[in-house]
Amino acid sequence: MGYVRSSLTDLLGVLSDAVTPQRVRFDDGSPDAVAPTPDAPVTVHAVTLNRVGRSRRDGPVLDLELRVAVECHGPQQLDNMEQLLLAVERHSQYSVVSTGEFRPEEYSGAIRQGLGFLVRIPVALRFEEPAGPPVLEPLIAKTGVARRIHGRLVDVHNKGIPDAYIHAHSSATAVVSDATGHFEVLASADELQHFAVAVSGTEKEVSASTSSLPVIIRWT
Repeated sequence: MGYVRSSLTDLLGVLSDAVTPQRVRFDDGSPDAVAPTPDAPVTVHAVTLNRVGRSRRDGPVLDLELRVAVECHGPQQLDNMEQLLLAVERHSQYSVVSTGEFRPEEYSGAIRQGLGFLVRIPVALRFEEPAGPPVLEPLIAKTGVARRIHGRLVDVHNKGIPDAYIHAHSSATAVVSDATGHFEVLASADELQHFAVAVSGTEKEVSASTSSLPVIIRWT
């Protein structure tokens, strides 16, 4: 099983546990999967798979972001939506795409039937770099800054915070989050990173693990 499929399967397990004994069905786009089946009131289908960066954690890693649509159907759709949103919120590796982070036509194109929401799934895709020409020992240098960290600053409602200043202590420069709260900062290879985050003139110290990217920083 590939890395992307494995990450999707993990999310499907989380969603299934949230609405058990009801079924969660993955729609792979095949012709016989157009309409939701009566015994599967929750349907999940992939929307986009994007490259968000590249990092190095025990080897080269391509950081991807899979977006999926989670749709609820039938008389229990409101109750199911409530349980599914809570389940995603309890697992910090996932994040819901909040209102204002997509255009209305993007939502209507992703949520085909019933009620639903979009979820981001981070995927770390390991690969082998092609071997280059040998490098002479005197030319090898070590540096404290080794990679770019992609992340997102969110509030207590999981909504992205724009125009916030984010400074990793292992970096010499600060960056500003974009309209959806996403940012990219140059930092050291240490898994645990310490950030100074400033929102509307208020600054806080926040620590976060970067073992899985994009890293989520919560402003509380």
